[in-house]
Amino acid sequence: MVIPSFYNSLHDPSVYPEPEKFNPERWLDLEGSANQHPKNYIGFGSGPHRCIGFDYATINIALVLATAAVMMNFEHDVTPLSDKVE
Repeated sequence: MVIPSFYNSLHDPSVYPEPEKFNPERWLDLEGSANQHPKNYIGFGSGPHRCIGFDYATINIALVLATAAVMMNFEHDVTPLSDKVE
């Protein structure tokens, strides 16, 4: 039985600068190293052996966000800085 360790691939500083830092924005840059090497992020696996729960997890996250959007009351308090975009 072979049990691979994903720690090394998920903490490779050449692919993910500052791997210990929680930085979800690293996937927003389409030219960034995280998106250039998508198979290095193998939390759900890759290729024909990809986890069958990947689609379920994605749909479940969307369902939770949709439910929260419907049930929560989002209000915006207008301030002098409301029109400024950062």
